[in-house]
Amino acid sequence: MSDLPQPPLPPGAEPLSVVLPHKPSASLSCTLMKGTTNILVVFLNGLGLPQSHWWPCITRFLSQNKTHPSILTYDRYGQGLTTDTDPQDEIEPNLPPGCRHDIISIVKDLHVLIERISADNKRPLLETPLIFVANSIGCPLARYYCQAYPATVAGLVLLDSYMTDTNFIDLYPDPDAPGFDEHSLPDGVTIKDIRAAREGMGKLFHPSVTNKEGFWRGNITSLLPHSYEPKLLGWKQENGGPGPYVTVVGHDWDVFAEESLRMKGMTRAVAMAYTNPAWGRYNEGLVKITTGRKGRRLIASDSGHFIQYMRPDLVAELMEEIVRLVTGETL
Repeated sequence: MSDLPQPPLPPGAEPLSVVLPHKPSASLSCTLMKGTTNILVVFLNGLGLPQSHWWPCITRFLSQNKTHPSILTYDRYGQGLTTDTDPQDEIEPNLPPGCRHDIISIVKDLHVLIERISADNKRPLLETPLIFVANSIGCPLARYYCQAYPATVAGLVLLDSYMTDTNFIDLYPDPDAPGFDEHSLPDGVTIKDIRAAREGMGKLFHPSVTNKEGFWRGNITSLLPHSYEPKLLGWKQENGGPGPYVTVVGHDWDVFAEESLRMKGMTRAVAMAYTNPAWGRYNEGLVKITTGRKGRRLIASDSGHFIQYMRPDLVAELMEEIVRLVTGETL
């Protein structure tokens, strides 16, 4: 998906090259749209699509809202328009590629970036309610940011979150496990299918598998072992009170099942019997990470995993809804 044509910049967008003070040898490619409120909406990429694929969603949102928050998109080191790799990987050369910088260091980088953008906007971070709109692995990044920097985030829109409670092999039964019953398999699924799915998904998505940006995912499951916890504090809610507004969006099961056919070893029947239900259960838990208010869960009809690409209209609508809710509390 990363080889898709780059969409045009949203109106009023300002491309920036930002050097973080703790990583002075590299720069991040960012895009900022300055707003008229004190809210900052930050978009967090998955591994598959860079920042530019948020721009159609943002363009739709801006076309419908003359008054709007500031909006920030960026590409992590080694991703999209950011050609520099993470300097941390040079500091720790004994670790193999793909096993260096992790969710902890990426969230620290994100926090420093947000501090820089807030200062440049002459709006101190302590007075800037944050909203994260995230896809895939960007969703665990948003959650971990909320944990590492509590009471800073007012809203979350989580689009088809990466599942942190699995190694992606154990989504499927193990035919070699004691007591495995072949007759328990759903109609249309064979032992051969299960073996192929376990092998194929393991090679693609196991946390130990490397990726182009060198984001090591090996500790994500230990840091975020469940979708439903830890509970998150809302903006300026250090001593209790409601958590952030949370909207959880899942993919269309039928569309995703068709997408799955492009993965080696996957069949539609396996996707429908195992992958989709596991993702659905994960999303059921994800709406529970907020407290004092009810999280919202919905399905993006006609969309597979990359919801911002397939349904920019829906993402723009959800942006408008959550910005309106947060604005109502921060006026």
